[in-house]
Formats: sequence, C-alpha cells, structure tokens
Amino acid sequence: MKYPNSSTIGIRQKFAGCFPIFICKARSLLGLIYRNVKYLMVTCIIAPLILVIVVIRPFILFRFGTMWAERIGPFSGDVEVYLCTRDQIRQRRLTIDIIGCPEPVCNRQLQKMWARTITITSGAKLWTLFDRCCQFWTRSDKHHIKLTDRAFEYGVFLSKQPQLSFTEEEKLHGLQLLEHMGIPANAHWICIHNRDSAYLDKMLGGRWAYHDYRDFSVQTMIDAAEEMTRRGYYVLRMGAIVAEPLCSVNPKIIDYANSPLRSDFADIYLMAKSIAYLGSDSGIATVPLIFRKPLFYINFSPGMIYILTYFCPWPFIIKHLWSKKDHRFLSLRKIFEIGLGGASSTGMYEE
Repeated sequence: MKYPNSSTIGIRQKFAGCFPIFICKARSLLGLIYRNVKYLMVTCIIAPLILVIVVIRPFILFRFGTMWAERIGPFSGDVEVYLCTRDQIRQRRLTIDIIGCPEPVCNRQLQKMWARTITITSGAKLWTLFDRCCQFWTRSDKHHIKLTDRAFEYGVFLSKQPQLSFTEEEKLHGLQLLEHMGIPANAHWICIHNRDSAYLDKMLGGRWAYHDYRDFSVQTMIDAAEEMTRRGYYVLRMGAIVAEPLCSVNPKIIDYANSPLRSDFADIYLMAKSIAYLGSDSGIATVPLIFRKPLFYINFSPGMIYILTYFCPWPFIIKHLWSKKDHRFLSLRKIFEIGLGGASSTGMYEE
C-alpha cells in the first residue's frame, strides 16, 4: 500500500483551502456582471426618453436627484446648499427638478419641512436611475441635482437666509415642549453634543468603526455646561441614540437625549431655536448651522479641519493627540508634519 508523501498532502491542503475562496470570488464576479448587464439593459430601454429630455433641454431643463436621507448631516446641510443655489440655474431657463427621498429617513420632521420647500416625488430609485442614465448618455451633469458632498459650499449660509421655517402650529407645539421640559418661554439655551458610536451601530449597522476616532465622552463637557448655566443659559444635551447618560444634578442641564420628550420634531426645534451649538463634528451640528446658529466645535478631528475654512468663522478646538511613542501630546505643527492633518480613519491614528 502506497502512502502519499508530505509534499502531495501539502498541495492537496492548499487546493482544499483555495476552493472556497475561488467559489466566493466567482460568485462576486458573477453578481457584478449581472448587475452591470441589468443596468446596461435598463439604460438602453429608457434611452428614447433620455433623447426627448435632451432635445427639449433648450426650453425645459429636467433635473433628477436623490437626497441622502439616512444621515442627518447631508440631509440637512447639503439640501440647504441646493436650495440656496438653485435659483441661479432657474433664472436661465424653465427648470423642473425631480427629487426623491429614499428610506430610511433619519428625521421625519426635517423631511416634512423640506417637503414644504421642495417637491419631493416618490420613487427615489427610479429618479436615481434617470439621473445615472442622463449622465451616461450625455456625458455631462446638466440633468443632475447634486444633493450630497456639498460641505465645501456651506459658506453660502453666511450670506443667505435660512430656507426652512416653522408653521404657527409647530411654534405652539415648541412652546408646549419647552414648558414640559421646565424651560421658561423667554429663556435661552445652548445645545451640546458628543459623538459616540451608538447611533450608527444601531440604525445603520456596525460598519462605521473607522469613524471611532471622532468619539469622546459627554462627561468631559460637564464643566463647560456648568459654566454656561452660571452665565444664565440652559444646556441641552442632544442626540437620538447615545452610549451613556449625562450625569448632572444641575436642573438647568438637561439630558434631552435620554428624555421621554425626545422626538424628531424636538430635535429640529430645539437646535433651530438655540443660541448656539457647542460640541462634536458629528452631522447633527449641521442642523443649527442651516438655521444660522453659531457653531463652537470641540474635539474637532484633525482629519476634517480643512472643511472649517469654508463655513466656520467661530472659534473651535481640535482633539489633543497623544503620542504613545514620545509620551506627550503632539503640537499642531507635528500633527500636520506626520500627515494626520488629513487622517480620516481610526487605523491611521492608531498607526
């Protein structure tokens, strides 16, 4: 009886280990081919409609776009930029904008307020398809409405009035909310916020760990909150889903994020009517910004600091970075010298 030698066994083991990987890669490739073929077929089917849209463009410009509704930052700031700039396009010719708002929606009150200002049409996937097909056939973005990645244009807020407003019924509801929270009608408050991973982990799944470098504890803000109350302000800790409570016995410091009064309406109303925002670089900070409230960022990520040059004339503080190698905090100069001025993932900081 012959026994296989060790080299033969090693080869078999290698092939046995490669086979599942090969199957996985093959499935991914077939899926990619299927999606592309399907997209190409649909693109060809609606090509005549795209031709009509292009032919009538000198007289009527149809544009298509889709909101990024699952994240509060782009859902507030990027849509506000669109509203502040759309009239520049409409002055040249008759323009019809078709905009979709896909699920999930991070804040229903904000969606309701946008719907009073923008004609939001159902069928977000269809309009996304039309948008992509127009870009495919025309090789241009003339029919595209840019509703994402517009943070570099937030500077327009400094010279434009807010595009959103509350109805009389909503204003009354807001006053009732303040009464239930124990805040006098003529009082002023400051909204504070610390970023943590709880919201994204629960709402959008735990695939956002590379953003953890932006996190910090709300307990580090207590001294500042106490000082603001001594100066006559109420302090409201904002957030929809948070990792830890704000521990304070001061009645003017309210952990709104863990309050039974927390709602989508209250999220928007409280930040819109606040005196200022003090807190993290999380997307929630964009809500007071679109209502033209001052932002005072703390623990701002060095990797995102360049964004502030576009829209933030107010003081801010970046995170203090501790060097495990040198056992000291890094200076601003050192942070930029070693490349952390553009660091955008937890892994880059760990390295």
